[in-house]
Amino acid sequence: MTNVTYPCPPVLLEYALRHFKQTNRIMPEPISKLVKPLQIFWQDKRNSPRFLPLVILLLTVLLVIIFKLLQPAPPVKVQQEKIWTVQTHRLSKGAKSPQLELYGYVESPFTATITSSINADVKSLDVKEGEHVKLGQTLITLDDAEVQLALDEKNSNVAELKAQIISEKNRYKNDLSALKIEKSLVALAEKKLAREARTSKSKLTSQSSYDAQQQALNNQRLALNTRQLSVTDHPARLAQLEARLARNHALTEQAKIDRERAVISAPFDGIILKTRTSPGEHIRPGETLLELYATSEVELRAQLPHRFIPVVKRAIADQTMLQAVIQTETGEHTVSLSRLSGSIDDDSNGVDAIFSVDKEMLESLTIGDTLKMRLELPAIDDVYSVPVSSIYGTNRLYRVEDERLAVMKVEKLGRQYQGNKQFILVRSDRLRAGDEIITTQLPHAVSGLKVKINNPTAEEKVPSRNITSQNTASERP
Repeated sequence: MTNVTYPCPPVLLEYALRHFKQTNRIMPEPISKLVKPLQIFWQDKRNSPRFLPLVILLLTVLLVIIFKLLQPAPPVKVQQEKIWTVQTHRLSKGAKSPQLELYGYVESPFTATITSSINADVKSLDVKEGEHVKLGQTLITLDDAEVQLALDEKNSNVAELKAQIISEKNRYKNDLSALKIEKSLVALAEKKLAREARTSKSKLTSQSSYDAQQQALNNQRLALNTRQLSVTDHPARLAQLEARLARNHALTEQAKIDRERAVISAPFDGIILKTRTSPGEHIRPGETLLELYATSEVELRAQLPHRFIPVVKRAIADQTMLQAVIQTETGEHTVSLSRLSGSIDDDSNGVDAIFSVDKEMLESLTIGDTLKMRLELPAIDDVYSVPVSSIYGTNRLYRVEDERLAVMKVEKLGRQYQGNKQFILVRSDRLRAGDEIITTQLPHAVSGLKVKINNPTAEEKVPSRNITSQNTASERP
């Protein structure tokens, strides 16, 4: 039988021992004690084929142990606390004025809608939309032919009534003179009847003659009564005629006014808003002809939030002037609060604040335009102004204390605007002037979080809401 020579496990152990010495590492003591016994055992049994499986098993175990021992130990990483880089705002305490951002609607309380008061054709339209007009300037000329005919008719009625009054007065004079005659005729008829009665008793005249005299007396009395009634009714008839004359005088004056209204003039200095007719068009009473507004009476109307109404009313009662800044095409302008509207509309949440406009601004305003405005309210003492980005949630902010965050609740009192930046006015008993409030919005800000302040210098341009973090370890896991 041929002798088979197998690798010697002790040789491998000696190699591992030399490797440990070269690398200045210490081999575990149990392994070093196995080297000599294994060498002796291997010299005695290495030529036996029965030990082949055992040799393979021992080699496998030894290789696994050697590789495990030769593997370098991984470096131990020390987990260190993350530090967040933030920007801060230094607090300053004092009296500050809250500002309201409103939207003002340009309007004029003197906006006139000119309508027609007569039936007529439009003869000429003398103005155009957007044109400036002066008081008394002709706007529209109507055809006054029909109005002139109506005026002539009223004048003729007046002349007729005047003639009737003269006739009534003459009739009255005639009735007075005729009344005297009628009375004398009645007296004469009474005497005749008395004579006839005496002669009738003495049988000198017939009964028919007496009856004729009685009838003549009655007829004369009826004529006297009619004349007396005519004289008595004279004041009433004269009053009726004079009343009709007065009414026709009024109708004549109305016709004259209608004739004057055929020429429509500007009621004030203003600007034409719209024209709603054209030459040749037939118009009826009540139809709209044009619209214009007074340039001397332009106002800004802005809805005031309900919670600020008491503040503004108190300022008005104290005669404190409140002003707002508006932005127009010609730049910024200042307007003053004039008054508040008397009621709250059904579709609004507050009253309207009405601002007066200086004449110098009229050229830069357009009726119906909406302008952005900022109203400055009365100053509030002992408050702090912080950037909007420093507010967390609704009423929380974080102060830096010994490089760590401390949360505190504040009372928000309004807003302030400085250029394009927006600030919140807050108040808290825990805040002090000089405190550093973070303005960086951290995703998981809590009390005790470690931070590092890195505020930009004047020359640097760093976004105010940029979020960065720093890990103090040598490398990130």
